Amino acid sequence: MAAVLVVEDNPDHQHAIAEVVRRLGHEVVLADDGRAGLAAVAEHRPDLIVADVDMPFLNGLQMCRMLREVPEFAGIPVALVTAYLPPSDPRLASTGAVAVVPKPFTMQELTGALLPYLSGEQPPAPFPAPDDAAPAGFADALLHSLDVGVAACDASGRLVVLNRVMREIFGDASGEVPLTEWPREFVLRHHDGAPITADRLPLVRALAGEEVRHADVLTHDRAGRRRWLDINARPVRAGTGTVLGAVAAVHDVTGEHRSRQYERCKTKVLEILAASPDTDTAADNLVRAIGESLEWPYVRLWLIDEVSARLRSAATYAAPGERPLPVPAGFACGQGLAGQCWEQAQLVWVPDIHASASPVLPDVAASAGYRAAVAVPVRSGDRVTGVLTIFSHSLQEPEPSLTVLLTGIAGNVGAYLEKRRAEDLSRHLAAATDEYIALVGHELRTPLTSIGAYTELIMESDDATPVGEIRPLLEIVERNNVLLRQLVENLLDLAALESGHAGLTVADVDLVAVVSAAVEAVAPAAREHRITVAPGVPESLTITGDRRRLGQVVESLLDNAIKFSPDESTVRVELAADGDAAVLAVSDAGIGVPPEDQPRVFRRLYRAGNARHSAVRGAGLGLALSRAVVERHHGTIVLNSRPPAGTTVTVRLPRRS
Repeated sequence: MAAVLVVEDNPDHQHAIAEVVRRLGHEVVLADDGRAGLAAVAEHRPDLIVADVDMPFLNGLQMCRMLREVPEFAGIPVALVTAYLPPSDPRLASTGAVAVVPKPFTMQELTGALLPYLSGEQPPAPFPAPDDAAPAGFADALLHSLDVGVAACDASGRLVVLNRVMREIFGDASGEVPLTEWPREFVLRHHDGAPITADRLPLVRALAGEEVRHADVLTHDRAGRRRWLDINARPVRAGTGTVLGAVAAVHDVTGEHRSRQYERCKTKVLEILAASPDTDTAADNLVRAIGESLEWPYVRLWLIDEVSARLRSAATYAAPGERPLPVPAGFACGQGLAGQCWEQAQLVWVPDIHASASPVLPDVAASAGYRAAVAVPVRSGDRVTGVLTIFSHSLQEPEPSLTVLLTGIAGNVGAYLEKRRAEDLSRHLAAATDEYIALVGHELRTPLTSIGAYTELIMESDDATPVGEIRPLLEIVERNNVLLRQLVENLLDLAALESGHAGLTVADVDLVAVVSAAVEAVAPAAREHRITVAPGVPESLTITGDRRRLGQVVESLLDNAIKFSPDESTVRVELAADGDAAVLAVSDAGIGVPPEDQPRVFRRLYRAGNARHSAVRGAGLGLALSRAVVERHHGTIVLNSRPPAGTTVTVRLPRRS
């Protein structure tokens, strides 16, 4: 019977170690710290010492060194137990300890580590190993304590060693899989995705006599997560040079691979944002760069639609062969993964979208093969303006480095969008100011010229000229006076709307009634040119707004459509609900708006070149007033035209909740 000194400050761990020693049939001496352990060594002269590393007063490393300095104690074997240092730490090796047992340990592991150093006949292990486990002993404990994967085969190619790291990656039953079946069973590939055949396995190559350095392998662990491995392998030879087998050291380089991958992604994103001429191009290139760089098969950028207060898709990337996700056209705040990210204003990580608490919509979770997802808010200042969502086929646990990368990318995107918006506003303001001054001068001078010229003609008439002869001249003066007054009033009205000085009379408004009234108001002009106005409206569509101002918008759009349409054509006005927005579209079959003029048609007094050179009258204020009214209602108005196929103006207004 041997005497075993257990030096451990944790009572539970002390009891467990002592119980293993007693079951092996040996005597136990206990000490609670390193200082007490030294005193116990001097008193009891144990055959084996089991000591914890991290202890008060005197730790296990210091106790070992002090024992080695005393000749009569230097030969006592010491097994160190540690949760403080990894087993490969050189400080442990420097103590001369015969074994290192990492915490947490199993009773089987502790038994295997201690058994070789206990004198006397060894009884059966009190905690039998499973049939597929390696034999207990120091070599086994050493292999299982390594942070590097180790696999070895004999001369026939049969796996004889597979340590803890390898089993954590490939599973406990992986040792039973024939070596030639590993590429198929574990879907082994190179880092670039090329498949690995059985004859190119590092262990097989080493068995053939080759020294293998830095072979790259990509696989999935038992949880379905991708793991990038770097493998060195070499033959095991007898003294005569005969190959007895082969051994491979497997290094998990997933962290290093991810770091390089994240750095490439960040660089690519910054290059795209620096070079993109507009936000649409930037968005498309951005999601593609993220998907390709991070090897995530589906990426989508959502931006908040200010009209409907919903997230709407701005750009989507799907890897080749990927099926589109069955997601709705938009998300409300708090709805689905993107909506929850918007609501929480923080990154949302979903390691498994099939889990019961997953925020991913059920129909998306049931779609082809996606396992994990992450959503990142895109910010402009302190508010969320969009969300970036990414989907993966593999389970993805939250990674701090990836979280930092995606948050940084989203921040760069938000800053880019804000910068572009500011630049566009500044550029448009400067151009609009210059253009406005010129247009105001032109539109005011035109009626003033007529008034002045005909006033001079009247003044130069003979005093005896009958009133009937000068009445046509007076009518021209009056008509231009009315035109000038209307122009000034409209300009003042537009300025008041844009500055916010003109208030809105807000109430519930049935847009169907507004459209019907506007159609009736333009009916005489339509009949004059034999133009059909074809409304397509629901029974009712209610929003909150100013009925008079909204009627002004619809009537102005219809008036424009009729003026620019050829005789005997059709003007269509469509009204419909689209989620949380009401959508009004007025379409004509007229001369259209040239592409170079379309960005400017909503400016005050601006008229497209083909309209100025035609016989169509107008001052260029209808669309500008419409834009101001729509924006005061927190809506949008856009014009689409393909000359000479006609024009469609689309208005989106928030619906009443």
